[in-house]
Amino acid sequence: MKICIAQTQSLKGNVQKNIQTHLRVVEQAIALQADLVVFPELSITGYEPELAKVLATTIEDSIFHPFQELADRNDIVIGVGMPTIDIEGIHISMLIFQPNKRGVVYAKQMLHADEMLFFIAGNSQTILNVKGSNIAFGICYETLQRQHIEDAYEKGADVYIASVAKPQGGVDKAYLHFPQMASEFKVPILMSNCVGFCDNFLSVGQSAAWNSKGELLNQLDDKNEGILIYDTELGTVEVYKPIIAKGQLADLDEVFQIFMDAKSELERNGISQWTSKYPTVSIIESDLRNGVLYVIKKGNEIVGAINISDQQEKEYQKVNWLFDDTKVLVIHRLVVKPEHQGKGYAKQLMDFAEGFAIENDYTSIRLDTYTKNNRSINFYKKRNYVVRGEVNFPGREFPFYCMERDVTSNMPRR
Repeated sequence: MKICIAQTQSLKGNVQKNIQTHLRVVEQAIALQADLVVFPELSITGYEPELAKVLATTIEDSIFHPFQELADRNDIVIGVGMPTIDIEGIHISMLIFQPNKRGVVYAKQMLHADEMLFFIAGNSQTILNVKGSNIAFGICYETLQRQHIEDAYEKGADVYIASVAKPQGGVDKAYLHFPQMASEFKVPILMSNCVGFCDNFLSVGQSAAWNSKGELLNQLDDKNEGILIYDTELGTVEVYKPIIAKGQLADLDEVFQIFMDAKSELERNGISQWTSKYPTVSIIESDLRNGVLYVIKKGNEIVGAINISDQQEKEYQKVNWLFDDTKVLVIHRLVVKPEHQGKGYAKQLMDFAEGFAIENDYTSIRLDTYTKNNRSINFYKKRNYVVRGEVNFPGREFPFYCMERDVTSNMPRR
């Protein structure tokens, strides 16, 4: 079983944009074959107690339907942080979406003194069986109370997950407490913390995993979003912290080499998608100068790139697009180093591009892909891109499909 621990930054009170961020992280977790993904405390709203009364809702709210749909379609359990309301007051809750089952709400049982002004405590522990493992959940303050972890252990927990929003002082306490508890109760402990400002403090990430001996397996840093993937069978943790940002002119040689290596890989597979005249080093340089080429890194290594812009090929004018040209985002030259293909980087680049489109109010995304590149065609179709027509480009024997996706509906992707 694989558990994904997400380290994210929430926008204060911006539920819709935070949901979109969550969905992209879930997509990344799916690509990495995770069975469960858990987010930090109150991740959908941000940890903002003074906003909780206004933003609180129930798990039945339609805004959460995309999570249930992703869970059903991909056999993954998803835990997100949200204030929930009942007849007695507001809870700090984790909403848990299970594949083809009714959602579960775990409400924080032990509140910090200053939280009692805004919230009421829950009254029961949640133990969830996922792929044969019993998972217990705790939310921030209560996770530092020995009794909470002991109770989870007595109820048969195989793994304990702490969903938190902690500044440096709280993280320091966690890094002392969790290894002790993991060792004492022989239960791995995973911590999901957020980054960025929350309420009146700065949350400092450092999400981490400790094994049943209390040994720190791996951790994220204190500033950047990222994920940890804990494998319960192997007892290992992989860190995924891709950085997607605009490429720099200094990256030109490295990026162009990726295109050349990818071109050679295509040709080895009998796909003459790119030619000696496309893409050229001058085209990539122009992309970099115009700020439309984004790169994804693994550590200091650039492993892929994507062109995101408003510029459409003149050939697109012949296509019967469904959406008008009012505000259309166009994707060109998506590439991943051959040795890193199949590891989810293309999905992450597309998640980024689609998130960019949504956040900047584009109506649709357009792209083209070679009709003989079945892998690419299937990749886009799975992401809800629809073929609108065909165009021909110089030097290619076969045409390209022109594909389009509506982004106004904000529908979740597979």
